[in-house]
Amino acid sequence: MRDDCITVALGLRELRVRDEEETDWGIKVQVEYRVRDAECPECGEKTARVHSRKVQVKRDRRLWDKPVYLALTKRRFRCGACGKVFSESDPVCGRRKRTSERFRSYLGHEAIDHTVRQVARKEGVGETLVRGCVTEEARRLLGARASPHPARVLGLDEFSIRKGQVYDTAIVDLEHKEVTGVVSGHRQQEVADFFTALPHAEEARVVVMDMHEAFRQAVVLCLPQARVVVDKFHVLLHVHRALDQVRTGLEPRQGKRGELFRARYLLLKGQERLTPESRARLMALLRRYLQVHRAWLLKEAFRAWYRCTSRQEAEARLIQWECSVRDQGPAPFRALFPMLRLWREEILNYFDFPYTSGFLEGKNNRIKVIKRVAYGYRNPANFRQRILLSSRTEAQPIAA
Repeated sequence: MRDDCITVALGLRELRVRDEEETDWGIKVQVEYRVRDAECPECGEKTARVHSRKVQVKRDRRLWDKPVYLALTKRRFRCGACGKVFSESDPVCGRRKRTSERFRSYLGHEAIDHTVRQVARKEGVGETLVRGCVTEEARRLLGARASPHPARVLGLDEFSIRKGQVYDTAIVDLEHKEVTGVVSGHRQQEVADFFTALPHAEEARVVVMDMHEAFRQAVVLCLPQARVVVDKFHVLLHVHRALDQVRTGLEPRQGKRGELFRARYLLLKGQERLTPESRARLMALLRRYLQVHRAWLLKEAFRAWYRCTSRQEAEARLIQWECSVRDQGPAPFRALFPMLRLWREEILNYFDFPYTSGFLEGKNNRIKVIKRVAYGYRNPANFRQRILLSSRTEAQPIAA
């Protein structure tokens, strides 16, 4: 009798352990099902008459960092009523499966956060098995993650599957920080089809987006009750770009050696976040470049505009800012007028519904990480599936 071992539960209550053997390469456990009889699939009668037995080896979860193999004694029964011979069911592994359900679930769960190749090499299984487990686990997780609450504040943003070639659209519930869906494409009809199929679409009140006309048309067509809000960071991006054009226009040939080139981030940084040393350096720079000073003041004035406390105040101060640009603003800032005219209502909606797409931009970073970890995806459907799984909230670590 061995006196240098301990006994642990296998965790499979349906099975009775007959024997076990631990080796350097793994743990082999001889098991059989506890039930003594089975129901005939032909006539429904129960029988305990065993026709034959056959041992099948099936892979299970690791134990003590060693792979576990279940040597399952599979029985075939003969029905006493109709004479049919049939195999007993296999709820632990499933019909015609060579791995346990919990092992497949573990593989799928691991492959969500790691590459298929990593998981396959770690567990000593084939990549095809791991891919199938990912798909199976994704169906389970995504099927169980139906949101109990309607999405009232939506965010839209496009991202590239292949740089400059294929674009998809991520749609998130900004109020509850959940990915609602991933649309194949970024055109009006593709987004409109998603909104048409969205449960409780009539309860959507706000849609935050960048200035992509196809998105606006899709919202107007399918969610007429919702207010479009242009994300303030995308508006500020245009203002920062105008300041940058003024800066680069003064040093067209200096390149990276120019003083203004090295001061790029100093000029774009908000003045309230400058250190005393950075502020002194900036003020000295602006005294030497009058045109940059005017552009910087306009940039800071527009940033301050977003701190208005009401829509009425915002409308008045925006008119004042535009007048300042007409009077003394550089050409790149005057080029902003068409954008402000076409999207004025949606930009001002921010002061009624102060939502931004910050959470969605964070998701875009997560999407880039997913793509980088896998060295790109050839199958767009798999890529979209990974994105949806990255935001799952119900998934918990699987117990060993």
